[in-house]
Amino acid sequence: MQHVNSKKSELIFKALSAAIKEERLRQKKSIRLLADEFDLQKSLISRLENCVNEPKLISVWSVCEALGLKPSELLSRIENALPDEFSLIEK
Repeated sequence: MQHVNSKKSELIFKALSAAIKEERLRQKKSIRLLADEFDLQKSLISRLENCVNEPKLISVWSVCEALGLKPSELLSRIENALPDEFSLIEK
């Protein structure tokens, strides 16, 4: 799916990737360990962390659960990482 403002959406995806990786590293877990503990695909976690493609909500939710992180907390971290007054909608 192509976004109207792909540069702005890219900022969101990069913030998402960084937040997931930061939390995984904070917990001192490798991608392999996290995947094995929660029966997730290693490639899913890797793709999310490396901003390879636009993630599905269900994928993000699953990784949040594996990290013991509420999806709302992840969104808050993403929001805090974005520039002030960030908006996808041109005003």
